[in-house]
Amino acid sequence: MAAQSLITDEIRSWIGRETPPWTISVSRLDVQRFAVATDDLNPRILDEEKATQSIHDGLIAPPLFYMAPLTEPKPESELRPDGLPYEGKFPIPPTPLPRLMDGGTEIEFFEPIRVGDVLTGRSKIVDIYQKEGRSGALIFVVRETTFTNQRGEMVLIEKGASILR
Repeated sequence: MAAQSLITDEIRSWIGRETPPWTISVSRLDVQRFAVATDDLNPRILDEEKATQSIHDGLIAPPLFYMAPLTEPKPESELRPDGLPYEGKFPIPPTPLPRLMDGGTEIEFFEPIRVGDVLTGRSKIVDIYQKEGRSGALIFVVRETTFTNQRGEMVLIEKGASILR
């Protein structure tokens, strides 16, 4: 017997919803901090002279750098019971399931992120579905997020899922 669907018409109406665009300025200091914090000490990231001699002809950021500035610090009093902010770069419809988990991410890279770039991100919900887990119902919210640079070049596409339980 199939479980009753928790996905209402209101929740389903979130499919296709897109966030307003946001920007990330890629500063040399932020790239250096991220590289050191992730122990990525590659000269193309940290040494301007060597980076200029590389195929990228200048300093670039580690591929996952774009993730670092996606969340803004919030006081604990402004967080959901699961410790996440109510509002963020990725839209999540209100559901009867209060806890949010990461359901995985796939990233396709097109252009390197360069020091000095201004990235514009946009996220859209592409699917919402329900599955039955060991502990009960799970709602999956699937999103696609694109990042372009100031030249309009596609830098990356991130496809990810959030799981509510």
